[in-house]
Amino acid sequence: MLALAFLAASCVGSAERAADSITLGGERVAVAPLVDAHAALCEAAIRPAGAEVLFFDRAHQSLHTVARAVEDVDRAQTAELLQAKEKVESELAAAPVTLPDDLLRLAEVYRASLGRLAIAAPSCDK
Repeated sequence: MLALAFLAASCVGSAERAADSITLGGERVAVAPLVDAHAALCEAAIRPAGAEVLFFDRAHQSLHTVARAVEDVDRAQTAELLQAKEKVESELAAAPVTLPDDLLRLAEVYRASLGRLAIAAPSCDK
């Protein structure tokens, strides 16, 4: 009976994650901005001239939110996310020729991090 109760609670948690918000670190967080951050990174890779605005206006805060949440699940994934974020941040002002590739790499790592939280985001090529 206890196992069934646990299984039912797990299903409720999964359904809750599919909703408009999830609980991260004891706080309710809207899923849409987390997914939009990924879209912004993909867009920034295509339009590097506007990358800095896209990064800071639509992605930066969500990157930090997801990094904090993933840390409880997968510390190596968190480290990879923060390293990719820092690389892009250091390049934004100068916009070197490597910026689009580094933005795509960050988008890929961020998408994997979202996946660790059971949040789906389409790949940049879709």
